[in-house]
Amino acid sequence: MEEKPALREWEPSDLDFVSTSNFSLQCSIGSHTANAKFEWVDYRPAVFRKLQEFGEIDNDDYTDSIRGHETLKFLISPEKATSLCLQHDDRFIIKILSKSEMKVLLEILPKYFHHLKKYRRSLLPKFYGLYVVKPQGGKKVVRFVVVGNILRSDISIHKKFNLGISPQGRLVSKAGAEEDLNVAFHLHAAVRHQLLRQIKHDCSFLKEVGVTEYSLLLGMHVCSAPFEAVFQGHYTTTHKEGSDDTEKKTSDGPDGTQCDPAEDMTTDDNSGLSCPIEFESELGIRMTARAVNTHRKEGNLASLCHPRKRPPDNVILHLGIVNILQGHSKLKHVEHVFRSLQSDSPMILAVNPKVYSTHFEEFLCKIFPESEAEKIMKEL
Repeated sequence: MEEKPALREWEPSDLDFVSTSNFSLQCSIGSHTANAKFEWVDYRPAVFRKLQEFGEIDNDDYTDSIRGHETLKFLISPEKATSLCLQHDDRFIIKILSKSEMKVLLEILPKYFHHLKKYRRSLLPKFYGLYVVKPQGGKKVVRFVVVGNILRSDISIHKKFNLGISPQGRLVSKAGAEEDLNVAFHLHAAVRHQLLRQIKHDCSFLKEVGVTEYSLLLGMHVCSAPFEAVFQGHYTTTHKEGSDDTEKKTSDGPDGTQCDPAEDMTTDDNSGLSCPIEFESELGIRMTARAVNTHRKEGNLASLCHPRKRPPDNVILHLGIVNILQGHSKLKHVEHVFRSLQSDSPMILAVNPKVYSTHFEEFLCKIFPESEAEKIMKEL
């Protein structure tokens, strides 16, 4: 029997990338206040609805979550917070944007959409909606984007780091992180290859659209049980048809739950297993690793070299690229030229997207280093 041709996947039109939807929203902000009315503008609704589908998010549930009183109360609040993780639905973060950040997002949206369509396991922020809200009769206009919560997890995130590149070409832990990073993370060779390959794809996109000064948000859960007591089975990969990504098959662990087979190890001793591990096909989610302490020189976190003499920690990582709405403006180009004239140091990092991308990839290769076995195999 002749097979029917596959239906063509929906492609947004040029009109979809410039469309907006306007409506009024009425909501009670507090128990003692009358219903407040808001003017709500939904930017590129069809495009973002498709991006929600990429993330397997039901549009009706999503709409109910973000249009509730928690969101509106945050948007009109006099507090200076710039982001909100919804308490009733921690899948989403509401992030207030500046006018320039919103402009960057609208400019890169067509290429961003096609990038996420091609690379479903991208580590870029998952944008699900872009809006402007204004209280009727008021003057305050709030621009905000809804982003997927990278650190959403049913296990505790003990430490978090926001890692970017300094003007001197160094890896730095940005403001808001709990502490400086002084460890390197050893991944299974195949996982490391997939992670760094996807980072390369994502950095190529950011370089193409002229974005710079992004960083890696990394959350770490420290396990109390050894991996040998957790990992059962073996690691396999299958090529996902129609994409440049791979999926990992899983096997059941000793308690019937799915385990991340990031190491080909088995053991008969399952005592003390207190670290729940559930494999996810999405890169950056529940990634298992060994965290090895490293020496630092003069505060330079890029000097990830000789491990200290202590056993490595077994950790679960959540990670993703964040802060991608910083465009490479003419002002930044002038700033870089001025810096170059003021210093002869070869370590001055250009804010040029191409150079930033190169440095970013180089440092992540040090954060996720090759194993000794991989190095030996390369030398053979």
